[in-house]
Amino acid sequence: MSERKLLYGDNLKYSTKINNPEELGKYLLKERKHLKLTQKEISEFADVGRKFIIEIEKGKTTAQLGKVFELMNSLGLELHLVKRGDS
Repeated sequence: MSERKLLYGDNLKYSTKINNPEELGKYLLKERKHLKLTQKEISEFADVGRKFIIEIEKGKTTAQLGKVFELMNSLGLELHLVKRGDS
């Protein structure tokens, strides 16, 4: 997992490259803790089970994509795809 700064218009944003489910889980855990939310709280916001949060944060390799997006949205995150070599 690597982070880099990007400039969007006049706004500085941060981009994190995620290479596998374990890195995604660690990143989502870090964001949840940064927001000072418990697994129970974020599961309620995202309308997913607490067990799902636990599994994702541990790097579960199989998950319902829609639930992953609900979780990311609840953490204030969005997904951007970049073609390799276009950075």
